[in-house]
Amino acid sequence: MRFKTVLVTLFLSAIATSCNYVFAQANVVENQTIYLYVNAQTGSDSDPGTASSPLKTIQAAVAKALINNSRGAGTRIEVAPGVYRELVQIGYSYGMTGAPITIEATTIGTAIIDGADVLTGIREINSARYVASWKDNVEPCPLPNGWPTTLPPITLHREMVFINGQSLTQVLDPTRDLPGTFYVNQQYQSVVLWPPTGTDMATALVEIANRPQTLIVQGRSNMVFRGLVFQHGASCMNQSSAEVFSSRNVLFDRIQANWNNWSGMDISSSSYITVQGSTGSYNGGAGLSAFEDLNSLFQNNETDYNNWRGGMGALYDFSQSGTKLMRMHSVQVLQQSAYNNLAQGLWFDTDNKNVAISNAILSGSLLSNLQLEANEGPITVQNSTFCAGGAGIIAVNTEGITVTGSTFNNNGGTVPFLNGQFYLAGKPGGRSVVDWQTGQSYLLYTSNTKMQGNNFTSVGTQQFVFNTYLSGTDWTEFSNSLSSGNNGWFDATQPTDFGVPDGKRENLSGWQNLTGQDLSSYWGTSLTTTVANCLPPTPVYPDFNVYAHNTAAFLPVYYMSNGTIAINIGLKSFGFGTVHLSTDRLPSGVSASFSSPTLTSGNSVLTLKASSSATSETVPVTVFAVSGSRVHTVTFSVAIRPI
Repeated sequence: MRFKTVLVTLFLSAIATSCNYVFAQANVVENQTIYLYVNAQTGSDSDPGTASSPLKTIQAAVAKALINNSRGAGTRIEVAPGVYRELVQIGYSYGMTGAPITIEATTIGTAIIDGADVLTGIREINSARYVASWKDNVEPCPLPNGWPTTLPPITLHREMVFINGQSLTQVLDPTRDLPGTFYVNQQYQSVVLWPPTGTDMATALVEIANRPQTLIVQGRSNMVFRGLVFQHGASCMNQSSAEVFSSRNVLFDRIQANWNNWSGMDISSSSYITVQGSTGSYNGGAGLSAFEDLNSLFQNNETDYNNWRGGMGALYDFSQSGTKLMRMHSVQVLQQSAYNNLAQGLWFDTDNKNVAISNAILSGSLLSNLQLEANEGPITVQNSTFCAGGAGIIAVNTEGITVTGSTFNNNGGTVPFLNGQFYLAGKPGGRSVVDWQTGQSYLLYTSNTKMQGNNFTSVGTQQFVFNTYLSGTDWTEFSNSLSSGNNGWFDATQPTDFGVPDGKRENLSGWQNLTGQDLSSYWGTSLTTTVANCLPPTPVYPDFNVYAHNTAAFLPVYYMSNGTIAINIGLKSFGFGTVHLSTDRLPSGVSASFSSPTLTSGNSVLTLKASSSATSETVPVTVFAVSGSRVHTVTFSVAIRPI
């Protein structure tokens, strides 16, 4: 993962774009004269917080800073390198003033606010297994309202264990003794560990998540967070390790929100927000998320390899993404990178308007690199690159999309029917959305789309330069209002690469006749593409993931037919080696086989067969992907129907 250099002018309060939107961002004047110092190693919360007598906890420094704020004085809190195992809370207080508060690492990326504690009292069971007493303070969460009720139990869990910084995979069966996994026994208040082979447990640092969150900010203004790390928060489904509510004029500068159980960081019901030069990666759900914010800037951020917890239950849609932005009004996303998320890369979901996306690199995400869903718009996408994802852009009941100067290459195929560089989807008959600010209702179709000066290149027979399953009014709303030209389209394997209603395929000429557009566009073999820009940075954490990819969203149950079913299993490697696939604990009379039980990356078909002696029932089936001491799993339900 790259940690980018950020050049952002903080004093710019408004930006006018070519579409005449006016955007704003955080503008915190950091003119503090009071400094407080925090050092987890040498400090004491009874000390005054000077450089020579620092405080021990960030929360103690916050308490002093809030007193200063009530007196109209700003405070800068300098946090020394170290691990701060605490929850930092900054709430509304009586007499609050606009005096700024800055909390910053003295060295960027070395002040870690950690939701985990060190696990002690570890005892050896045998040469491979260890146990420690531990009361589960982060038990499984309830399912959020409206979510699929058949999710496997593993997705509701939030326990996490790390040995020497490496995460272990949670299993719910204590007899699955695989190196690199752990099991929580709530009845006996203990945790059983199978450390990676070769681990010296006498010297190993073993951490276990004990706190749902690392930061809560509510009702504040003029705040800066710089160079901090938020990690190991055992947040519930649809919640975040670091959360900001009902706040104004807040800057997050070069923060890291990584390795949390669900979302890394979320900002909601706030205004004049800037997140810059930051990462939200390796989180169990979304990397970065936001909800009902006004006047926001997300610049030079990176969100990679997210949704590992959701992926354990084949949940790839429904709130997961590298960056998930919902009901945002007036927001810029500039120089955003997102690689290899087990979901969408960047997702604008419902009631987003006045959106500008520019110079993004979105690559390798399972469902889509960019999803625009149920938005009244307008949304502009400029000079961006979309590669090797389930789809390049998915447009779902969104009005006023403008895409210019962008490159699309090799999108499609990871999920069978998400196979377009530009994919037109949606709810037939339109989708109703209510503007949260004005209360105005909209019936949204994907209409008034503009595509100018882009390159669309498909690779192989499973991809399309354009595709849709919509027809009727939904198609005419799109095609009759489409403005498209000066684009390059190409697929070396097939010229009929435009998927149109009723399952038909057209070449460029047929597309031009059908839509009346792209008359200035061309089909050619020498398109200028920037595929090199799509290559992900070398991962600092070599890994792989496994997924069941029969559907874009969560599929509650796979049903056997005539005693058999074939389930597509995908594997993506990120610098890892050969992986072995297996499943066990199947009901009596049910057998399993993989078309490719061993592979480095690619696809394998899991075939389940039920004999006449099998019982008709619905059971969870878990696929284990194992390479050395690295384990990943995906669990889904199968309805057994004997021959």
